[in-house]
Amino acid sequence: MALPSHRPGHSSPWTSGRSALTSAYGRQRDRPSGLVRTDTSGMVRCRWSAGAQHDKEGEGMNDSFLPTEYTEQRIDRRTHVMAMLLFVVVLSAVFAAFLWKRNEWKQVEQARMDVELRYEAAGEEVEQVMKLKVAQQATVNRAELAAALVEKVPRSILLAELINHMPAGLGLLEFKLESTRIIESDEHKKAKGRKNRSGTRTKKQDERPEAPRYDTRLSLTGFAPTDVHVSEFLAALNDHPLLQNVNLVSSQETIAEDRTIREFKLTASLLSNADVRVLANTSDWHSNDHMRLSLAEEHHHE
Repeated sequence: MALPSHRPGHSSPWTSGRSALTSAYGRQRDRPSGLVRTDTSGMVRCRWSAGAQHDKEGEGMNDSFLPTEYTEQRIDRRTHVMAMLLFVVVLSAVFAAFLWKRNEWKQVEQARMDVELRYEAAGEEVEQVMKLKVAQQATVNRAELAAALVEKVPRSILLAELINHMPAGLGLLEFKLESTRIIESDEHKKAKGRKNRSGTRTKKQDERPEAPRYDTRLSLTGFAPTDVHVSEFLAALNDHPLLQNVNLVSSQETIAEDRTIREFKLTASLLSNADVRVLANTSDWHSNDHMRLSLAEEHHHE
């Protein structure tokens, strides 16, 4: 097929088509998503792709008219607001936890103060009880001291007991009663000192006045018809609840008023805790002895 010849001043269809294609290609670079086609008539037809049309429609829906800086600032502001809200929530939670913990600490402190008040009140009560105990102990000590100063076995009652236990025909010539105060030995004091150092006794117990103790001894000189009477009297005194260490010192025959008698001498001592009231429990106690005991008790209380 022969190509048409080129005439000066006239453009051929091929030339015009190439120019149109070149201009369309230039526009295509500006719009990369479009397509350019030419038909046989030399007319240029352009058709945009579906992706380009979709992008343009999407740009219109996403506020593509706004500047990019404004959009970024808006996103930043939104992020800052969310961060501030989260910070406020966390701070509020921390503050609420602090208030709750502070309330618990106040309750614990109040409970501790209540315990201290009750402890102080109990301490005062215990101190009062201790003072009462000290006063009671002092009263008991004074009572014991006063009781120790009173004769628990009056001499009249003791002499009556000796006479009542004498066999018939026996008599007394001399009756002597001696009391010696018992003084603690140095070894006993040292033992007390060791006991104090061990802490088993208090200082107040050591300083309290102790009741004086006495060792009471009696000596009898009498006469009897025979040694049998002396033996009976000695046995009766050994069985007596108030006496101990009854010993016969001597017994010899002598003549008095043209009669042969036995003169004897014996010694004895009172029990350390002797009390005339124990005589009420003896089985050989007679009615007149009961009366004598009542008189002795009255004398003891006086």
